[in-house]
Amino acid sequence: MRKKIFYVFSFIGLILWIAAGCSRQVVNLREMTPEDQFAYAKKIYDRGNYDKARMQFAMVAMNNPGSVISDKTQFYLADSHYHLKEYIQAIAEFERLIRSLPQSPYVDDARYKIGMCYFRLSPGYALDQEYTYKAISQFEQFLDEHPDSELRLEVEKRIHESREKLAKKEFKTAELYRKMGYIRAAVISYENVTREFTNSSFCAEAYYRKGECLLRMGESDEAETSFETLIRRFPDSTLAGQAERRLETIRASRKSGTE
Repeated sequence: MRKKIFYVFSFIGLILWIAAGCSRQVVNLREMTPEDQFAYAKKIYDRGNYDKARMQFAMVAMNNPGSVISDKTQFYLADSHYHLKEYIQAIAEFERLIRSLPQSPYVDDARYKIGMCYFRLSPGYALDQEYTYKAISQFEQFLDEHPDSELRLEVEKRIHESREKLAKKEFKTAELYRKMGYIRAAVISYENVTREFTNSSFCAEAYYRKGECLLRMGESDEAETSFETLIRRFPDSTLAGQAERRLETIRASRKSGTE
């Protein structure tokens, strides 16, 4: 009997202990100062619980419109969406910060994160590249607005990666045209690579392939120019030697034809 009573009281004690523990977890944000509200949400964010942090920052923003914590609350609300890979929602929240609080010190980071959202949304090169172009646009705007930012090198790297993807898409399009026998269309696409993506890893080969296509079309003068440009711009390229041999063939053929 005593054991039974002991177990009953032990069970009741456990329930009360759990209830007391749960009650301590209930936080009334309205009873806190704006800074304390933000600090509470930021702790959740720092622990990596971005879903809960997103909700807490939204509540803090709603409870304190126009306060001194508005900009950082809005930034971390947006950044919580970013970490959750909710990039479209993150873009909307970052843009709200830039639009409503343009003098905030968080604006440069917000612009960078918008670029990163589009960068993350950008698909493989074979698919539509709308988000890639938007990422480049946001990153370039960031550099225009914040030329001395410590994020400059990172942003330039992302621009290069994005442009490399666009160059690959255009180059692969040219290759497809060439293999299908649409030589004039291939030349146009190769020209797009050499004109629009001059610093890409595809530029040297685009000059070479363009020269080959022009030879197939009987346009030896234009082909010669393409090979010469390749050699001048990319003298250390493995294709430079092949271009030299192509030039020798063109010039020998021209000489024999005129003699």
